[in-house]
Amino acid sequence: MKTLSVTVSFRERIALPPGVQLDVQVLEVVNPDRHPVAIVSQRFAMTTVPMTVSLTYDPKVVRKETRYAVFAAIRSPDGQQIFRATKTLDGVVGSGQAAINVLLMMLPEGDVNAAVPRRISGVAWTAKEVFGEAWPNDDPATLVIDDEMNVSVFGGCNRFRGQLQPSDRGLAFPDNMAGTMMACPDETEAQERRFLAALAQVSDYVRYGAGLVMEDFDGRAVLHFIETPE
Repeated sequence: MKTLSVTVSFRERIALPPGVQLDVQVLEVVNPDRHPVAIVSQRFAMTTVPMTVSLTYDPKVVRKETRYAVFAAIRSPDGQQIFRATKTLDGVVGSGQAAINVLLMMLPEGDVNAAVPRRISGVAWTAKEVFGEAWPNDDPATLVIDDEMNVSVFGGCNRFRGQLQPSDRGLAFPDNMAGTMMACPDETEAQERRFLAALAQVSDYVRYGAGLVMEDFDGRAVLHFIETPE
């Protein structure tokens, strides 16, 4: 038996929900009109990003004249794909080669509706990451959106209210929201300004399970929330 190492990652700077799994397959690609045949397929608990896994396969099934590809997908706890990619291999599958790097892409909205429900109103959200960095204290920002798209925000120091606006991709927060003007420690105020700057860049969102990721116009993750337990 031989082994093949595969490293998977993705560009979005978001935390994955608990319980996600990683599927990796080595596929025999005979021709475009025939469904690829997997010579090895394995599922792993997704514990980190990037993540390197090893696949064990029988070299007797590998043919020199045949093309091969690596398929990888991250699945939500309910089994739906939320990231995936396929990478064609250069040359014959074999051991001793460097790890194959596969950059996964987040699935577009139409492909992940079952795994990523679009409704975000009527839920209390707690900020976990801003621009890819974890919230630095025990009093994080929160967000609540009602069915009329009215927004109630706690930024870590002050409270703000406004109404979501449509954008070219999905939604946008208003430029100016009414808010309090509390005096808070410099570090807290700086974090709140950073949070509000992230809100100002929001153009769309993706929800999966108890998670909510807000993206800018270019599809980069700027905020990551989780559903606040009642």
